[in-house]
Amino acid sequence: MSKVFVTFNLYLNIELSAPSFSTTMLWIKKIGYTQLQSIKEKADDWIIIVDESIGIGQEKVLVVLGIRRSQVDFTRPLLLQDMEPITVKSKERWTGQDIANELKIVKEKLGTIIYAVTDGGITLKYGLKDVDIKQVYDITHAIAICLQRLYEKDENFKDYAHKAGQMRFKLCCSRHAHLIPPNQRSKSRFLNIDTISKWGMKVLHALQNNEISPEDRAQLEWVKEKESFIIEMDLIMSTVQEISIILKNKGLSKQTKSRCSSLLRNCKKGKLKIFKEYMINYLSEYTKQISHRKEILLCCSDIIESTFGRYKNELSKNPMSGITDLVLIIPALTSRLSGEVVRAAIDNCKVKDIEVWKKNNLCNSLLAKRTIVYKN
Repeated sequence: MSKVFVTFNLYLNIELSAPSFSTTMLWIKKIGYTQLQSIKEKADDWIIIVDESIGIGQEKVLVVLGIRRSQVDFTRPLLLQDMEPITVKSKERWTGQDIANELKIVKEKLGTIIYAVTDGGITLKYGLKDVDIKQVYDITHAIAICLQRLYEKDENFKDYAHKAGQMRFKLCCSRHAHLIPPNQRSKSRFLNIDTISKWGMKVLHALQNNEISPEDRAQLEWVKEKESFIIEMDLIMSTVQEISIILKNKGLSKQTKSRCSSLLRNCKKGKLKIFKEYMINYLSEYTKQISHRKEILLCCSDIIESTFGRYKNELSKNPMSGITDLVLIIPALTSRLSGEVVRAAIDNCKVKDIEVWKKNNLCNSLLAKRTIVYKN
């Protein structure tokens, strides 16, 4: 933000005082604290999205975001500003009972919670069951688990991924570097296999059109051996993309279930058939919760993954600090940041308020522990 003020001064030829980095971060914490402490309306149609994310070491932060069903816009994906921050709390270890205790407090704040969207973690499932809140399994994680079952032990996939990795290593600094496949992420690798399936399809098309040099062809020829495997994988990933777009934008309803089932109709053999069976089971299980034809379920928790990603991006600048009151960035992200909201947060929230909140909701950070050990 201080750079923004400098830019304004240069282009508008004015002399505004630029706040320091620490002042800017304090403002963000105040906005986050104000958002988190704001009184939530008690109602009978709350939906919560719950997740826990690991920091550095054993620290984990539990986040609960909420939205009323009547306020969900099923014509688009959720925005951060659609959500209400309910809980942000860290512990060195979250048990199912710990999560259940927090969810009881959440229920007291909100009233009736009709269901929670989660990534299906064991401790989250236990906590939700203990407080009698129904769970809807996030479609992104459901698909990732399906793809993992399909490919984790598949010899064709292992061989294809291994050879693609070897090709990257061998050619990255050569005159054939333009041919190398995309990097395969180790984290969430089964959700990102579309990158190597798309690359494989592009290679197959390049080999067919006879417009590449003999030297390039020689480097890519091994992909031809995997043609049927790559085509099948690409068909699965294309279906995944279409189903994801429908369910993330329109939610899960009897109508969207029908649309997804139509997309799966042509998945008749091999891994396509296994994928179809898994997805039909997912769609059938959660549409059982739909009591009338026009009801729509929220079945995507990408919004909470987005908040964790943006928080970790800031945390990465000083990873050894661990989970500190900087975690108030998460609720701050839900603010619409109008002038009135920002002014009220900065004026009414005191540094002492943040210190008290930190003491009550965060465990000792890595930085605090490190300071104690290395104080001399």
